[in-house]
Amino acid sequence: MEMKQCPNGHFYDQSKTPDCPYCNSASANQNVNRPPYNDTSHGGYMSGADMGVTIPAAPQGGVNPPPQDSDRTVAVIKKAIGIDPVVGWLICVEGKEKGKDYRMHADNNFIGRSEKMDICIHYDDTISRENHAVVSYDMREKTYYFSPGEGRSIIRVNDKAIFSTVQLSAYDKIELGSTKLMFLPLCGEEFNWK
Repeated sequence: MEMKQCPNGHFYDQSKTPDCPYCNSASANQNVNRPPYNDTSHGGYMSGADMGVTIPAAPQGGVNPPPQDSDRTVAVIKKAIGIDPVVGWLICVEGKEKGKDYRMHADNNFIGRSEKMDICIHYDDTISRENHAVVSYDMREKTYYFSPGEGRSIIRVNDKAIFSTVQLSAYDKIELGSTKLMFLPLCGEEFNWK
């Protein structure tokens, strides 16, 4: 086998073909004016001359597939201003993650141990994986709320057991399992994202 590289960078066996089969192939000449794409499994075409060429995600005139997370719900504030900004924080003041802060966004922030949660408290196995509780910011009312979720343990706000939604104020202490969190708002009457 005698490998040779043509001026276009293609490698071919010169003992079988005297000239580059990619550059001189009939299919390469047929596809000169057609947009190449690399999906030969569904009738797409790609000639040797097309190797290394940047190709479109879908053939010309075709429909691009939707983004992978197109089924995700978009927050109202993100839709309005283009970002999903921080509206406040929960800070762990007691427990295995002491000193860690958890960023809150507008609307509902689900709390649990799972990575799927908006606020993920990894190392407290007394907190349910998903939806142990919810902390919310209502942009219209400029008010924060805290609600129990589906967690097994009783939740407390300022040492009082909570069984329904309560309004939160700055520096309130939230107790979930073995973790205590302090609430710090950013948005409210004095500041709000517009």
